[in-house]
Amino acid sequence: MEEDLNRIIFVPVIHTDNESVENARKTVRQIRPDVVAVELDHQRYEELMSPEHDVEPKQPLDSVQGLMQQLALLERSLGNIHGSAIGSEMLAAIEEGREIGAKIALIDRPISATIQAMTKVPLDEIYKLTSMITSTSSDIEDESFDILGFLKEEGSIDEIIDEFEREFPSLFDVLIHQRDVYVAEALYFILGDVEGKIVAILGAGHIEGVVSILKEKLTN
Repeated sequence: MEEDLNRIIFVPVIHTDNESVENARKTVRQIRPDVVAVELDHQRYEELMSPEHDVEPKQPLDSVQGLMQQLALLERSLGNIHGSAIGSEMLAAIEEGREIGAKIALIDRPISATIQAMTKVPLDEIYKLTSMITSTSSDIEDESFDILGFLKEEGSIDEIIDEFEREFPSLFDVLIHQRDVYVAEALYFILGDVEGKIVAILGAGHIEGVVSILKEKLTN
């Protein structure tokens, strides 16, 4: 089990962070894995490959679509501030992987499945998080708060994930846990398909859950 898990080199990234982009690229270049696995699904990949894709709504949104819209706008705002476009770390890893002849695996749960699962989340959680994100989006241009610096502090990501689970248990299940399960199963399949190393580029908040689920699968 440990030998199999050691074939996966996890690269935790913070979205819209330039250092994460360079770390993803450098790790793929140094490890030269058989597979580069990234936290994208096919739809998200296609959107990132279309630079002009717009996150502005083209029609009235329901509560779930509104939340996803706010999340996308928040990421775009952070990217504008810190100079790293949404998904740049994933695309950098893919580009580097292709340069070395590695296989590319898109291992995130399809966004359509995640949105469908969110329709079962209590509306009070949806509205509460949407309100919080809207408020945060209006404050992030305050240069007195270094949000990336905060996220890079030891233990800060774990604290945020734990608080998110306490405050939004149903959303945590859909946005974090269910996706962790999907990613872990994808990596488990890849482990059985290749003998070499795998570089997995994942949001920092997913690493602990994915590793835990993988360990359980590998011991059963």
